[in-house]
Amino acid sequence: MVLFTLASSILISVLLGKRLSDRALQLNEQYLATIVNQLQDYVDAAGNLAAFCSSDPEISHALYYPDLNSLSARRMALKAQDALNGYLSASTLSLYTSRLVVFSLDGIAITSTASLGHNAAEIALLKEYARIQSENGMRAPVYGWHSVPDLSADASEKTVLTCLYPLSFSSTSFLYLELQPALLSLPLSPYRGLQKIYLFNDQGKLLETTFSLSDPDDAKRLPVPDGSTLRMDGHSYRVSERQIDSLKLSVCILTDTTLYAGDNRYILYLLASILLTAIAAELIVTRLITSRLTRPIQVLTSHIRKITETNDFSYSPDIVSTPDEIGTIGQAVNHMALHIQELLTQMEQMYEQRKNIEISLLQSRINPHFLYNTLDSIRWMAVIQKSRNIEQITRALENLLRNVAKGTDDKISLRQELALVEDYVHIQKVRYVEVFDYLCQVPEELLSCSIVKFTLQPIVENAIFHGVEPKGEFGEIRISARSGSDGDLFLTVEDNGVGMTPEELQKLKDNLQNPNKNSLNGMGVANVDARLKLIYGPSYGLLYESAPGEYTRVTIHIPREEAEHV
Repeated sequence: MVLFTLASSILISVLLGKRLSDRALQLNEQYLATIVNQLQDYVDAAGNLAAFCSSDPEISHALYYPDLNSLSARRMALKAQDALNGYLSASTLSLYTSRLVVFSLDGIAITSTASLGHNAAEIALLKEYARIQSENGMRAPVYGWHSVPDLSADASEKTVLTCLYPLSFSSTSFLYLELQPALLSLPLSPYRGLQKIYLFNDQGKLLETTFSLSDPDDAKRLPVPDGSTLRMDGHSYRVSERQIDSLKLSVCILTDTTLYAGDNRYILYLLASILLTAIAAELIVTRLITSRLTRPIQVLTSHIRKITETNDFSYSPDIVSTPDEIGTIGQAVNHMALHIQELLTQMEQMYEQRKNIEISLLQSRINPHFLYNTLDSIRWMAVIQKSRNIEQITRALENLLRNVAKGTDDKISLRQELALVEDYVHIQKVRYVEVFDYLCQVPEELLSCSIVKFTLQPIVENAIFHGVEPKGEFGEIRISARSGSDGDLFLTVEDNGVGMTPEELQKLKDNLQNPNKNSLNGMGVANVDARLKLIYGPSYGLLYESAPGEYTRVTIHIPREEAEHV
């Protein structure tokens, strides 16, 4: 029980741990989808900002001026700047925008007031960058990650996201947007301290994480493919990655796959507590049961040893004194001992009977041989004295007795069966002189068919005793055979004796199940029908037809089979 509980606890902990890991992986996939959707919203906001600027007439008119030397150009540039500031303030990107510039390659550049200033050199570089993208067949926004000086961090560098959008009203007009890295912190803020999520750009640079790195070298190991296993801080993690192609950004989340970590550890503690409690309970229960069972078992064991060593099968009341399973076993042992005693007595009686049976079997083996030898001696005496009738009837009787002694369940050929019928008819003709004639009209091609031994003889016997002889006139018994269209064999035994009334015929059919022991070999007509149905099936057997004072016809229906020995 302890081993079973231990194995069950380990199995449950492994299965639950695997289940929790799978659920954690599914949950992390949902987190990734949420973060990607939020970042995609920023892309959509930037696209909306470019769309508003493209549809604004003041911005489009202002970018047609080649410079700001005229009063109308300056006035139109101020109106375009106000429109640009309005679009930026209404956008969700207003808090994260470092620079927002609309410009024309051959005209002026307009910067929002919320942006950091651009000098002439920076504007020239920006136009050159846009010209190169335009010559390369630019049809969609271009995003990139660039390192720029961070003025608040003592001239150190920070990585910013730049977006270049073509404006629809002119092929030489563009919107340039520069977003701060703080943009990436907002989608990750709900997961800080809870999930291990990090972002890196297409250059493999780590941009943002929701967790702190204990080892600085881990930052170089984090950019790994989706589905990979990462070993960090003594734990194994499965990496799930989602890419945002437009931002050239990858979002990754780590799922702890360590077997006994996190929630799995609590499951392990719980199962360990259950295991210890179960072991303590099992020990207590085992002790109680053992103390209660020890004495009855010892008494039962002692009595069984007494039976095996002294062959004392007497009844013992001590082993049935307890009303539990041991008492039930003791009662069974007492019954078994008494039954063994009875069996020993029966075995002694059976031994005496067996000796008597063996003597009887020896005598029964002598008697048939003595009878056959006596009949054979009588037949040869008839041959010597030239008593033809005595010799023939003796031979016929000897053949019948020999076949009866061999059994009646064998199959023989129809030729052999008809030979047995002829022997029987020959004997009856001696008894009933000039009472009936026997005709056999079986085609030669059917004589090799198989038939159960002594099928025809009981039917011929009935035809003599109950058909021809009671009529008091010379009669005729005819045997014929035919092959049916379905391949079955039909044998007919017909006599022209007294026949049967419909009532007598129906009574005969009803009584086919009652065996008749009055025939030569104990196999009456009912037994013939039962044997045929048993061997060939219920659809086969005997069919009766009769008319009073005219005839009785018995048809034997069996499958046609060729005999093995003809």
